[in-house]
Amino acid sequence: MLSIRRATDDDRQGIWTVHVRAIREVCSRSYSAAQVASWSGLLSPASYTAVVRDRFLVVAEDSDGIVGFGQLNEACGEVEAVYVLPGRQSEGIGGSVLRALEAAARAAGIGKLHLSATVNAVPFYQSAGYVEEGPVIHRLPDGLELQCLRMSKGLTSS
Repeated sequence: MLSIRRATDDDRQGIWTVHVRAIREVCSRSYSAAQVASWSGLLSPASYTAVVRDRFLVVAEDSDGIVGFGQLNEACGEVEAVYVLPGRQSEGIGGSVLRALEAAARAAGIGKLHLSATVNAVPFYQSAGYVEEGPVIHRLPDGLELQCLRMSKGLTSS
């Protein structure tokens, strides 16, 4: 049975595994090998230490362990991440994670969420009610750029 809960420091390895595998195995369909290597190379279990402390970060877990995670920056109403293990996509895990982030945003009084969707994630966010605002470039520290799409969704109070 799937459960969604707040992440702790003990979850950093599992979050990293989901994140890197999703980038390397799924995002690689939409981005170049150089982009994928640069992007996934930025990450390590330690890179989530501040995120666990400073963001609303949830993990999705079942008997297999952590199978997905999501990250919300409540200060600016930004969904910063929703990732699911590649072999577990299309099971509703990402939707459950996103709904948990949206519920937290509503509880924090946020009326509209924004995000920058990777090319491969646009259909997922569209199916969850997010609308396109236009293209945006995400620049990696080494100067490589990722084409993304800015999206948003108004939240209702229910």
